[in-house]
Amino acid sequence: MAVQFVREQTLAYQKSATGHIPATVFRHRAHGLRVVQCQVAQPLFSLAIFVPTLPGDDKGLPHTLEHLVFCGSQRHAHRGFLDALANCNFSHGTNAWTADDCTCYTLTAASEQALLNVLPAYLDHVLRPQLRAEQFVAEVYHHDERGRGHGVVFSEMLATENEEAEVAERHLARLLFGAGAAYGPVYGGLTRDIARLANAEVVDYHRRFYGAGNLTVLLTGPFAGRRLEQALQALPADLLERRGRDSRAPIDCTPPPRHARAWERVPFAADPGADTGSVRFAWRGPASEDVATLVAVEILLEYLAEEASSPLSRRFVERAQPLASSVVGTIKETIPASLFITFEGVPYGAAGSEAGSETGSETGSEAGSETGSEAGSETGSEAGSETGSEAGFETGSETDSEADSEADSELSDGNDNECEDPDLPRLFDDGYFAALLHRELVRIHASRFDGDEQALPRAARQYAQRLAQSMESRPDEMLQQIIGVEVVASHFAPGFAGKSALGTRARVFDVVADLARRPTDYWLGLLKTWLIDARACHVVMVPDATLGARLERERRQAERENAARVVDRDAHRERIARALESNRVDLPAAVRAAIPLPDARGTATLPHRQRVLAAPGALAAAQVVQCDTEFVDVQLHVPLGAVPEALRPYLVLFQALVFSSDVALPAGACYGGRVLAAPLRVPHDDVDRQLAELTTSRGCAVGLGAEPFVSAWVDELLVLALHTAPAQYAAVARWTMQLLAFGAPTRARILAVAQNLLGEIARIKRDGDLMLMAAVARLSAADRAGRPRWIENHASLFDQERVLRQIVADARRGHAQPTLDSLAAIRRLLLRPHAAVLSLCVPDAADAQAYVDAFAAEWHACLPPSAQRAPPPGPARAARPFDMPCEPRLPALAQALRVHVTLKSVQAASLAICIPCALSAHPDPLEDFDAQLARLPARDFYALCMLLELLHRTDGPLYNAVRGPGFAYSAYFAVHTRAQQLGFYCSRAADVSRAVLALQTLLGQVAAAWDEHVGALEIAMARSAMVFASVEAQASPQAVLSQSVSSAVDGFASLELKNRWRNAHIDAVTPADLRRVFDQHVRRFFDPDCPAIAVALTPADTQLLPELGVYTRRSLAELSATKDTV
Repeated sequence: MAVQFVREQTLAYQKSATGHIPATVFRHRAHGLRVVQCQVAQPLFSLAIFVPTLPGDDKGLPHTLEHLVFCGSQRHAHRGFLDALANCNFSHGTNAWTADDCTCYTLTAASEQALLNVLPAYLDHVLRPQLRAEQFVAEVYHHDERGRGHGVVFSEMLATENEEAEVAERHLARLLFGAGAAYGPVYGGLTRDIARLANAEVVDYHRRFYGAGNLTVLLTGPFAGRRLEQALQALPADLLERRGRDSRAPIDCTPPPRHARAWERVPFAADPGADTGSVRFAWRGPASEDVATLVAVEILLEYLAEEASSPLSRRFVERAQPLASSVVGTIKETIPASLFITFEGVPYGAAGSEAGSETGSETGSEAGSETGSEAGSETGSEAGSETGSEAGFETGSETDSEADSEADSELSDGNDNECEDPDLPRLFDDGYFAALLHRELVRIHASRFDGDEQALPRAARQYAQRLAQSMESRPDEMLQQIIGVEVVASHFAPGFAGKSALGTRARVFDVVADLARRPTDYWLGLLKTWLIDARACHVVMVPDATLGARLERERRQAERENAARVVDRDAHRERIARALESNRVDLPAAVRAAIPLPDARGTATLPHRQRVLAAPGALAAAQVVQCDTEFVDVQLHVPLGAVPEALRPYLVLFQALVFSSDVALPAGACYGGRVLAAPLRVPHDDVDRQLAELTTSRGCAVGLGAEPFVSAWVDELLVLALHTAPAQYAAVARWTMQLLAFGAPTRARILAVAQNLLGEIARIKRDGDLMLMAAVARLSAADRAGRPRWIENHASLFDQERVLRQIVADARRGHAQPTLDSLAAIRRLLLRPHAAVLSLCVPDAADAQAYVDAFAAEWHACLPPSAQRAPPPGPARAARPFDMPCEPRLPALAQALRVHVTLKSVQAASLAICIPCALSAHPDPLEDFDAQLARLPARDFYALCMLLELLHRTDGPLYNAVRGPGFAYSAYFAVHTRAQQLGFYCSRAADVSRAVLALQTLLGQVAAAWDEHVGALEIAMARSAMVFASVEAQASPQAVLSQSVSSAVDGFASLELKNRWRNAHIDAVTPADLRRVFDQHVRRFFDPDCPAIAVALTPADTQLLPELGVYTRRSLAELSATKDTV
């Protein structure tokens, strides 16, 4: 065998202060392609092919090519071969992403052989794609005879190009670098320019950037021996021949002139009543080769904004009258780097008509010039009408309290009275917010970080801990991030002049350790150089309730112009149909038979031990996972079933305050290593600062697997999750319980946190997919007669927006005591003996029982004396710690309930259809496990899961039917076992009606030609994907703990038993089982009489086709007012 690749370099990428990941760099002798092999312990094998790319214009050439690569190659001409190969080899198929200066093609598989089976074909697709004109028509853009645009790329960008964050990003990039610079164009493309793109341009773009010598392949996993190197040497020689140009060239880093425009006011599409915008700042940062300064600036940005106690958070967010609902500091490694500070949820209603009076010239041409006073006044009037008594939510009596007077003295910046903060009306005035930020940065500098000489060294240590946690839980993703930056720097950074930059970020923990020793003056110099004295660009994002309609009118006008250019409608329709048909997945029998199938015995999960240990004191049970980890994961699950109906509306505020309140410690409590002789009140920012030192992450949520304000997998739990080092565990356990038991929110904290939650709701209301999920949850979770409403209903944004607005209004009037009383009542109900379940992941060599005992002692110490004497739970509770049976939530419908919700803030549609589906998925904990397993009672459930995997896999039947023609970017099924529902979901749809009709046509075709759609290869792909899902779900310490919790919730005594249960059922599924569940469940989506709940969420003027059935139009306000589902 000829030697094609030589070992060029040996590296060691640090994964912590004491550990590293070995890496070997191979280089093709003739053509220069590099392969980096990283040896990680995670039982997954990942592939990333990096291609440095620059857009050049707004046509989205790098993004378009990313899609077309998967349509077929010179050696494998049939569309779908690559993903069929990947799906058969223990993966969820291929994927890719495009960024400002790089395109990356990815794959993760569950065995080494599986990855190596796919690698040659993947490289062939990347280096030698077909790029046929018919593929361009189907995958990128075409318009039908009516003029309506379609295509996968077009649909994707239609859904995102007018979102607030996307619009802000492209305006900031042009201000920061210049419209004609490398980072000025939109790499994903704008729809108006995509519609003018030609396939010949894509072919030329591939020639310019996709030569073999421009590529770097990263492979990560626990590789064995020299098998990988042998596979590289065996790659076909013609595959790696140099085709195209060497694209290495330094980017022009010349900054715009100082007099160039540095800010813009930009409108974005919003719904009437939208009362928040955003202000986003950007600076040019250090050069790519200056790794130490890049890391130092990132640490500085995290110090400024990462925590609630950070300076910018205290100044702008954590206050009774917030100037923003969140602030985030980030760095993006462009060339040179880009530094960002982003303020979201900036109150807009108070700014009145002045805020929208002006837009920059670029803004006017791109998004419409009419911001005007209408948006501001409409926002102010509608937002105000939703507060107070009209909302129908009562928080109780209007009693002043000691907490009110305490809070009045604690509000930041002197804004503690009932007068409006003088900054609020002016936040959208020209340059006003920029001046506020600049003054605060100057103040931080003058105060030498508020007099804390250890502030930045401490931030550096926290940065290192968070980085180590990420390297442990997501080593493949982190290595892709690090090495991807090095690859791009090698290609385009002037400081490297085309030479390899691989390894320049390998010793980042040593860099951070050195930075932690730097004096305060070093950090002050960074602050002054990169933020205070540097040219700052910013965009002021203004909500505009009229812009969405204008954009939609422009789109309809473009469609009319397209239709007018169609001379022969029949011929046009036939041409498009031929192109779509030629791009369908249709693998010949010979090709299907040649796909290699690896041995499942080559897969493995992360080695671990899981036990349920004795929980002394007041815990109900303790789950412990032990594995190779440097951290401790803590999850405390507190049941919420005892919380009565009247208190449930306060649960969202309660969970948000758990880590954001003062703590009133009683005498006898431990604090700072001593026992308190007298009560002590610890301010919330001190609490936050100490927790930031002790933990790498922390959070509290109402519900397990919760999407805030939208839905939860299990909603009747309060979940506290913390991640820490073993040495800090005892302090974290104590703080966790003291926060839960002795939290003491004030009126000031209620005002700050409630308003910031409202800011989060405002953000969600601009996200079509999240709003769809919230609407579905709202309609599909029926109230229960004689029992409290589901917590999911109370936590929904439809309830919470009204609740939080009234809480804020009451607190501003000085009537916070009813809210404080309700929060205190919830706290007392949660601190019950033997109720909470502790779940831990600890290092292999640790004394697991000692970890449990330490936490149990803290829980016991925080209970009231009467509760400390309660008898322990019986063995049955320990065996099944989460006694939460599945209950159906869909209302009993006599016919389908179809709702059409329109939003002015979205430009693409989303749709969901949910039907009842009560299948047995889990064992009965009261019966013998092995006896149940022998009967295979969940055969239909796993058959359904396998069938859905088969239908919606990458390049599968659903792709052909919905995504392939460009009706929608995404379409998939999901089984919701606890809610006993089966759902079909469609998102980023350019034509949602045709997407649904395409689904119905597909189901009819599957029923009529079953064997063509559900053959041996399709079943093998589905089984393979399910094997991969199992491995992926248990591939890191954090993932194993999450799976242990979910298995316990599902009634399994251990994760091992859940694996046995799943594997036995998957192995037993037959083709007959698949046909049965198709007929009994999936075909019901085709049945107009099925009592389904269907929600279509679309742009404002969308008309649904009558073939879908009758959809009742409802506004968001009407959904908010709906308590009954029918």
